Amino acid sequence: MLRTIKTQVFYPYPPQRIWQVLTERRALSAWLMDNDFEPRVGHKFRFQHSTSPGLDGTIHCEVIELDQPKCLSYTWQDSLMHQPSIVTWTLEPVDGGTRLQLEHRNLQCQDINLNKSEHRWQSYPIYQPPQALVTQRQALNATCTHLEPEQIGFVSHIESGILNFYLNGGWDYLLNKKFLQTLADAASNEVIFNSF
Repeated sequence: MLRTIKTQVFYPYPPQRIWQVLTERRALSAWLMDNDFEPRVGHKFRFQHSTSPGLDGTIHCEVIELDQPKCLSYTWQDSLMHQPSIVTWTLEPVDGGTRLQLEHRNLQCQDINLNKSEHRWQSYPIYQPPQALVTQRQALNATCTHLEPEQIGFVSHIESGILNFYLNGGWDYLLNKKFLQTLADAASNEVIFNSF
């Protein structure tokens, strides 16, 4: 089952600058993915992940919490996910800059109830695959046996390759390389943020 990650990164920039890179559409495209994001609770948007030809790399999202420049949460669901996951960004001003915390929770792992601000969110049910699929997945992992095409389709709903990438090192790479580079580029060329 996919895991939940929680990571923190320090950046020597004020929270407002970090917030801009998290919420400005063009900056977000520079370090993460093409998108149609708007910083507004209830806004449904898409990230477009580059994938192999023939695979749908669209990640459907919805902003569920926004407290500028402190916290941003949105759902995250690609075509292979049975339930959405939740991405939460928390910014904390610290001496010399900002501590950015990312938590990416897979709702297949836990039930949550979001009660932030004035909004009440229903908890999502925990997805429990039928025992037959769990047994098939264990057999696939243990013996790499051949599955029929219809079985592969069912098993793929248990794990998403795109989500696996982000939960297994993708976020670390993006935050420590591409996000940092986008911040540095923006700091050296202030006009970037003025053009959003």
